[in-house]
Amino acid sequence: MKTFARLVCPILAIWAAACSKDGPEASLPAATQFGANTGGCLIDNYPFVAVGVKASLLSNAIPALAGGFYKDSLYYLVLRGQTNRGLAHIYLFLRSNRVGTYKLNEPTFFGGGPQRPFNGALCSFDELPYESYSTDTRHTGQITLTYTSKALGISAGTFAFTAVSGLDSTKTVAVVSGRFDNKQ
Repeated sequence: MKTFARLVCPILAIWAAACSKDGPEASLPAATQFGANTGGCLIDNYPFVAVGVKASLLSNAIPALAGGFYKDSLYYLVLRGQTNRGLAHIYLFLRSNRVGTYKLNEPTFFGGGPQRPFNGALCSFDELPYESYSTDTRHTGQITLTYTSKALGISAGTFAFTAVSGLDSTKTVAVVSGRFDNKQ
């Protein structure tokens, strides 16, 4: 029995390690803090990686990440990318731009920019019908700013939240394992 355990246990350990690297989280960018302009998360367990759109003769380039430090004490970030539901956008809004963990637990109103300070998140899909999901007092999450440098224009962190549909209050999305490294 000891010989069997000596042979089988290492094989099982190698198999388990190999399986964990093949999960959906393996396709997300690494969590860095040097302004790599990368970001991603899992939306309902499907990978979302922020990607930009190159400029063409008919359009300007669209960055994968946009935003960052806003005014003196606000922070917002937009991540754009593809999911199993098509093009998606994730918006993160904070009342602070300092290193720390913040709850995303307030109604998220979006009117083209962070004009009103609040802590919230929004996830939208460009599929028809256009649908956006936002945090509120019942559907919450958190963002952790792990590095900020206003002088360098660099911010990095992690995020996770559950958001409810603006069209159907019985529908939610789970956004987990989020990370970003932004250079303004």
